[in-house]
Amino acid sequence: MALLTWAGRAVDGGLLHGPHHPDPWADPGVLAYRDPDELIAGAGPLSLEQFIALAYPRYAFHRWALVLIALLQAIADGQLSRLIVTCPPRLGKSLLVSKLFPAYFIYRHPHLFAAIASYSGELAYAHSREARHFYRVTGNPLSKDSAAVGNWLTPERGGCIAAGVDGPFTGKGYSLGIIDDPYKGPADAGSARVRQRLVEWIKAVWFLRAEPQFIAAGEGALQRNLSAQVIVLTRWDHEDLIGWLLEQEGGDAPHGWHLLNLPAIAELPADRQTFPPSCTVEPDWRRAGEALCPERFPLSELLKIRSRSGSYWWQALYQQRPSPATGSIFLRQWLRPPFPRSKPRRYAPLVLSCDLSFKGEEDSDHCGFVLMGLLAPEFTDTQQAEPHRGQTQEAETQRAGRQGKTSPQELQIEVLWAARHRFGLPETIRFLLSSLAALHHQGLKPDAVLIEDAANGPAVLQMLRRKVPGLLPIPARGSKTFRAHAVAPLLEAGQVRFHPRASQLTEELPRFPKGSKDLVDAFGHGALWLETRYWRGLGIKRDPLPMLLTR
Repeated sequence: MALLTWAGRAVDGGLLHGPHHPDPWADPGVLAYRDPDELIAGAGPLSLEQFIALAYPRYAFHRWALVLIALLQAIADGQLSRLIVTCPPRLGKSLLVSKLFPAYFIYRHPHLFAAIASYSGELAYAHSREARHFYRVTGNPLSKDSAAVGNWLTPERGGCIAAGVDGPFTGKGYSLGIIDDPYKGPADAGSARVRQRLVEWIKAVWFLRAEPQFIAAGEGALQRNLSAQVIVLTRWDHEDLIGWLLEQEGGDAPHGWHLLNLPAIAELPADRQTFPPSCTVEPDWRRAGEALCPERFPLSELLKIRSRSGSYWWQALYQQRPSPATGSIFLRQWLRPPFPRSKPRRYAPLVLSCDLSFKGEEDSDHCGFVLMGLLAPEFTDTQQAEPHRGQTQEAETQRAGRQGKTSPQELQIEVLWAARHRFGLPETIRFLLSSLAALHHQGLKPDAVLIEDAANGPAVLQMLRRKVPGLLPIPARGSKTFRAHAVAPLLEAGQVRFHPRASQLTEELPRFPKGSKDLVDAFGHGALWLETRYWRGLGIKRDPLPMLLTR
């Protein structure tokens, strides 16, 4: 049986592959297949920009994307082999780098493999599925015997493979390796254990599965082979994968990365980051102060995000300048006196947040106790300030908030009192009960008592659950430093104020994470609970916050 040619490739004609059935899958309608007769006969290969316009007609070719497209084109042409891309979140980097570009690379080199890795196998497979769609929709054939969404082949036995970082790649090799977002979030990027596990996987698995950059050309000569690495992520931590790769450039075998570093707001040339001399850096085309992608994030919106996120996360996530998480998390000028107000205002709610130690010995950690309140929004109609009969102030505040009868204002938290002691379990129980009785006598009965669900916390919760109303366990998610960074923007924005009776906490905050950490941790649990569990449930409308800490 004669072989037919399609797009320069020989295919077995078979009963269904005659002149009237050019689709190698025998169905021109499957997976949005494009008839090759529609393509320009005899034309050279499409450029990446042309391929994107064909595969994804709605793609917006913003200036930053055109710069990155040119670099990816150089990789597909064999002119560039090592590329690091760092940029802010929600820019569209994954669509370009991990979905459209693998499809284009395999279209250009159907006998080679592209590999995609991300923090989870599910995300990597989702990228591969989209890459397969873009490859297919531009009129390129898939192998009949392997067209899975995660790992798929071309008739020339090239294709795409995908896996999560620290996942299996045994027996598989690739010519194009793409690592996109190897960390799930700040907790992973800030964990030394997770970072080290990723580095070991990179060294023992990922780099070893790559094709060699040079191959023998006869008589001892070498010629360059198509073998490329692309690492793309948003910076979370100064010791993340990018930090480790740049540190390796000072060794005996530098990779010579080319860097496309894209801060959200352009910096002055003298203030821009410096990189190892073995690396090259793509020039920033903007004047200082210009937004990276004003079509999606204009400068006014970026300034709002900077105010909401705080200095630490802004510099890391948006300016790609993560700093060591040691010291200066809480600046002394952020520690301000109580909010001025002309009349007494209620706290809705008032909480006592507790961080408890295992034992009360001299070398053990302190128990931290922090009393703080959320200032209730003031009502425009003074008659609405009094709750209806049979309703608590909390319920009425929520009802009025839903009806729009409040004067919306920013979150305002006052820290009224803080204390730390080295207590064992019996002393902790006695101190909690006596403190709650004293507060109740002063008219400051807490609406909730938050106990970190660690150390002596579970025992206290068990023993006091019938004696103390509003006793709530708080899971310890992430490290103390992670929780401190999460609450720091509230202090920087002036949304948290401190009474003089909280002086032990205000002394501890500027020194954190050095010295005692227990009051800071208790404060962090309480402030985050007030913001995320209570304030957002009041129904007060505000500008949407950016997705800073999740993907």
